[in-house]
This record gives sequence, C-alpha cells and structure tokens, in this order.
Amino acid sequence: MAAWTDQQRAGFLARLAETGNVSEAARRAAVSRWSAYALRLADEGFALAWSEAAGEAADALEMEARRRAMEGVEQPVLYAGKPVHDDGGEPLTVRHYSDRLLELLLKARRPDRFKLTEGTEDGDDSAPLDDDERVRRIMHLLDQARARRDRQALEGALGAAAGAAADSL
Repeated sequence: MAAWTDQQRAGFLARLAETGNVSEAARRAAVSRWSAYALRLADEGFALAWSEAAGEAADALEMEARRRAMEGVEQPVLYAGKPVHDDGGEPLTVRHYSDRLLELLLKARRPDRFKLTEGTEDGDDSAPLDDDERVRRIMHLLDQARARRDRQALEGALGAAAGAAADSL
C-alpha cells in the first residue's frame, strides 16, 4: 500500500463526512477503496477519524430526515402531469410531511417506547439483526419477487395463448 499524503487523508475524510460514501471519498482523494480500507485497518488514528467522519454523515442524514418529518417538503400541485399555477402565474405547492421518517426517528431515539411488537406489520424488531440475517431476509424477498414475476409472465403467456386459440376458432 502506497503511503497517503496528509492532503489525501484530509480530502478523503472531508468527503466521507459530507457523503458517507467510501467510494466517493476515495475518488476525491485519488486513492482506491481497497487502500482506504487497508489504511483504516493499519492506522488506529485514521480508523478513529473515519468513524468520526461517518458519524457526521449519519448525523446529517438524521437531520434531513427530521426536517422532512417535522417541517415537510414543498411539492408542486400537478394536474394531468403539469404544474398548476395561481392567478398570478406562481406554481401552487403543497407541504408534505413524512410520517414514515417520523416513525423511524422515534424508533431510533425511543426504542423502549416505540419498538415493534410481535404480530405488527413489520415483524419483531426488538433484537438488532446481524449481517447474515439481513442477507437472508433480502434473499427471501428477492425470491418472492422473482416468483411473482415468473408467475405473472406465465399468466401473461397463457392468456396470450388462450386469446390466440380463441381467435383461430
């Protein structure tokens, strides 16, 4: 692994704090992702700075989620896919709030009061999932989606074949 310059370290950590994205931070520093991870393993100070930068990025995401949940976001009013304007020609907007983001923020901040219980629509979130369980659940969802897609394709093919057979009679 080639030694990083102080400028590369600073650029990487600054971009990581801004975006939370290792690939983007590595591009900014003109280094490979691999060398960034290797440096994190080899240099305890860099690992600590990395963790701090990632925390800053997560804080920024949380603040944006809070803003969208509490203050809402102005969105244009559309009719037939086109913006609606008032008598003065200004586009009309409606403020939308995100109940889902608010729910997630409450669950994160007050899990003892807002955690899911067994039998709720999202399942039992009382215990954190490890990476293996996350992958297992994602694979299960992908399998369900593939089965649904295949079933729809088969139904479409059968419907087309039945239609063609009816037309030939």
